[in-house]
Parts: sequence; structure tokens; C-alpha cells
Amino acid sequence: MFGIFILLWIISILIIYANPKEYWAWCASLCLLFNGFGGLSAVLGDKLIPYLEACGNENLIFASRIFKGTADILQHYFATYVFLIFVLLFTNFLNIQMKSIIKKTIVGLLSVPSILMLFLYPITPDFNPNYGILSCWVCVYTLLANIILIISIVKEKDDYTKTQRILTSLYAVPSTICVLWTSYISVAIGYSRVWKANVWVIAGEFILFIVFCLKYGMLGIHFKIERINIDNNIDSIIGGMSIVSHAIKNEVSTINLCVETIMCVEKTSPGMAHKLSIIKNSCKNLLEFTRKVSEIKLYKMNFKPCLLSEITTEVINQVAPSICEKNIQIINESKIDITMLIDPVHVSEVLKNLIINAIEAIPSEGIISVNAEFLNNKKLCIRVSDNGIGIPKDFINKVMTPFFSTKKGKNNFGLGLSYCFKVMKSHNGNLQIKSKENQGTDMCLIFPINKVVHVYSKSLPKNKSYHL
Repeated sequence: MFGIFILLWIISILIIYANPKEYWAWCASLCLLFNGFGGLSAVLGDKLIPYLEACGNENLIFASRIFKGTADILQHYFATYVFLIFVLLFTNFLNIQMKSIIKKTIVGLLSVPSILMLFLYPITPDFNPNYGILSCWVCVYTLLANIILIISIVKEKDDYTKTQRILTSLYAVPSTICVLWTSYISVAIGYSRVWKANVWVIAGEFILFIVFCLKYGMLGIHFKIERINIDNNIDSIIGGMSIVSHAIKNEVSTINLCVETIMCVEKTSPGMAHKLSIIKNSCKNLLEFTRKVSEIKLYKMNFKPCLLSEITTEVINQVAPSICEKNIQIINESKIDITMLIDPVHVSEVLKNLIINAIEAIPSEGIISVNAEFLNNKKLCIRVSDNGIGIPKDFINKVMTPFFSTKKGKNNFGLGLSYCFKVMKSHNGNLQIKSKENQGTDMCLIFPINKVVHVYSKSLPKNKSYHL
């Protein structure tokens, strides 16, 4: 029994590991931790306490009953409360525009039933609450949390966030309804042993959780591990390549200098001039390669307030010559303008990389859109979308690996997205890629909300702004 409920604590630890800075993750973790204490209570009541009673050790019996009662309180009085708070935070129901004091008041008021139960039915040393009263408010909280979770799916427009909420609902709704019946309502109406069915509920929860994490990245857990691996790969590969690239750069510079001297001083035949030109171009490509390798290894950012529209306009103007031979439109669709605390040089280079990738993905004609939008008022997404050839499904998880490229053209070293990923990590942000073959690609630069200094509506003068 206890071994099954240990699984809840494993899930609890994984959620915190993947999302250490998210308040909703801590609430989800506490909910699972408290429910896990239900398993501990069952083991104490069925195994340890009867054994101690047989041994006749009164002090240990009393301590065990107190411990069991505490475990029961954590599960029955507080698990449902923190589950509701998790849902409110995870779905952003208590959105960022609500004043902090109001949010804290709501969170405090929602804890009143838990605290009242603690005072009305304390440990004596056993746990003996009125399950009728307990079931009433637990039922309301559980149903309310599940309803909010389901409504948030319907209202959410961002595909990635909607997928996360669907997965969370598939995991949480059935299990919380089952626990509501087995641990509360059934006990209130006289069926006190139905709770043993929780063993199968928890086992099913754990299997479902592992499947969702492996396949979809539920609650960011799979995504976190995947990105850590990519980051480690980049650091390891670039660490070794930096020595090699430095040596290549020195030798290539020498060769290039000799070729320039021969072409300027020595009289050569037309055939020889052509061959020297090829050598010179090869030297140029190798120098470009070593520059790209050096770009990835970033340690310091020069953060300063920058207007996003200025960066976007400048980048679009820089890449404009690349679309001369194609019928491509680059459109800035942002309805807001933003002052951000970023490194303008590197962010400009990242945005340029994404737009150039989009241009190269469009064979002859198409549209590239650049848009800035907030995700649940917690993060800012700068999205570059195209209707090009897309990325094959098998390559999505590989495109940020150094030296991997789906392009076969000249100077495509497979370092562009690795560079972009490193820059975003240096901004405490992320790079998300969504693509469907022959339908297009969305590249999203995700910045934490604390990088946003001001937001301006494009329909208003620049001096009319508000803080986030």
C-alpha cells in the first residue's frame, strides 16, 4: 500500500524539478505530497500500530497514533485546498492584472474550511472528523477546480498551453473524482473501506503520468530534460570545437593571405586565377564556420532597454535583399509595441536567423509574419511564422543540436538554431518550435515577463504606456 503512494511523491519531486520557479508547480507538488500521506496513514493504521500494540510499548503507540492523525489531516484537510489553488494559478484564473492583495485575500479565504476543520476536529490523538461536513466542502472545491480546468481549455488559444491543460485535465479530473468518492463521500455514507481502491487509482495515475511525460512533455517535465540535454550537448561539442576552430582560423588566415599576395603580385594564367579564386572562397567559408562556432559560446549579455519595433524593423530591412528573387511578404502583425530589457545585438541576430530560416523554407512565394503576444500574462512570445515546407516530424527534436541541418546548401553548418537557443537561455527564456511538414513553421522566442519594461498600444501615442 505504502509503496503505491510513494509514486505520488515521485511525481511531486519531478514537477518541482521541472518547474522550480512556478507557484503552481509547488501547489501541485504539495497536493500530491499530502495525498501520499494517505498511504502512509494506511500503513501506520494497518501494520505498525497493531504491531506496537502487540509489543505493548505505550509511548511508541501514542507517537504513532499522533503521526497517523497528522498524516490524515494533511490528506483530508489540505490536499483538496492546494489542488484548487494549483488550478487557479495553472489556468491563470487569478490573472496578473488582479491586484496582489486581492489574490492573497482570495487564497486566504479559500483556506478557511481547512483551518476550521483543524480546530473543530483536531487529533485526539486519533483522526475522527465529521465526514459529512468534510465531504461537503471537499466536494465543492474538487468540482470547482475541475470545472475551471475544463473551461480554461475551451478559452485558451495558444496551442502549446491548450495541450498542457488537456493533458493535466486527463490526468487530474478522473483521479480527483475517484478520490472524492473513495476517501470522502463513501466514508460519509458508511462505506469505510472503499478507500482501498485508491491503490489502483494511484497506480493508473502514475502510468498515465509517465506516458504523458514521455510522449507530450506534461507540465514541462519532458521538455525540461530534453532542453538540458541539448544545452549540455552544445557546451560539450563547442568546448572541443573551440580549440579546433582556433587552429583552423589561424591556418586559413595564412592561406588566405598567401592567395591574396599571389593574385596581386604574381602573374598567373586564367586557369590558375580561377583555382586561386576557389581557394579564396573556401577560406572565406572556413572563416565563416569558425565565426559561427565562436558565436555559440556565450557567457555575458549586455542588457539594456530596447524598443522591439525598432529591432524588428531593422532586421526586416537587413533581410529584405534575400527575398528579391522570391514572391515573399514579411509582415509585422504585432498590435503592441514593447520596451524590453535585452541584449539588442544578440536578440537581433536571433530574430534574423529565424526570418532567414523562414525565407529559405519558402520555395517561391509565401508570407512570413512576426508577432509579439503575451502568454497568460506570464511570458512574452515573439513569434515568427511561415507557410513554407515545414520541418519533418522526426527532425523537430534535432534541429537545435549543433551541426545538424535539414539544408544541404552552402554555408549551412547547422549552428543557427543552436546559437538562438543559447541566446534565449542567457535571457532566462526559451525557444519553442512547432512545425508541420508542407504546412509551415512557428518559431517562438519566449521571454520571462520580467524582461518587459513597458507595453504600448500601437493605436495610442508612445507616451501612453503601462507597466507590467
